[in-house]
Amino acid sequence: MQGIIAGYGIAIPVGPIGILILELGIGRGFSTAFSAGAGTATADLIYATIASTAGAFLVSVLAPYAQTVRTVSAIVLIGFGVWLLYNGLRGRKQSKEVSAMSRIDTYGMFLGLTLLNPVTVAYFTTLILGLRVGAAASPIDIFLFVIGAFSASFSWQTLLALISGLAHKRLSPKLQSVTFAFGNCVVILLGILILIGIPI
Repeated sequence: MQGIIAGYGIAIPVGPIGILILELGIGRGFSTAFSAGAGTATADLIYATIASTAGAFLVSVLAPYAQTVRTVSAIVLIGFGVWLLYNGLRGRKQSKEVSAMSRIDTYGMFLGLTLLNPVTVAYFTTLILGLRVGAAASPIDIFLFVIGAFSASFSWQTLLALISGLAHKRLSPKLQSVTFAFGNCVVILLGILILIGIPI
């Protein structure tokens, strides 16, 4: 149960990663957004595993590099948002059938983005230090926590992909372009806020 709560706790607040998943779903359809969501859920799985095993130790080791991680992640978010916005404004036609390789690339990209996302890092750091999920926990408890966190995150990301995939089929191309541009501007803004140290 604790893992499920943790998973939904990080997944439900729609931050920059959630917005990007919605944007991909609206622009490219369900399959691409699903791949992005699976990458995000995998990152949450990795962090949940760390949180329930060696989290407190790793946090103390990595603490001196927190600002570097924040800066790099902010630059990556801004760059990704600018890249998507630029290609959208150019009006590049995208095929409705996305290749298997592009879905794999999307999975890997969102895995990396979520691992670098300071919101995710801060959340699981708080979880490690506050809940002490790994303290005196049995292997079964750790396993259930990790699976619960992953299942909650994966189900929420899939819901975002489904909603945006339906919007992809129903929204007019013009409205898709407007929502696409707006969403990526929000991602760029969130990246700038992270870069200058304003909490989001």
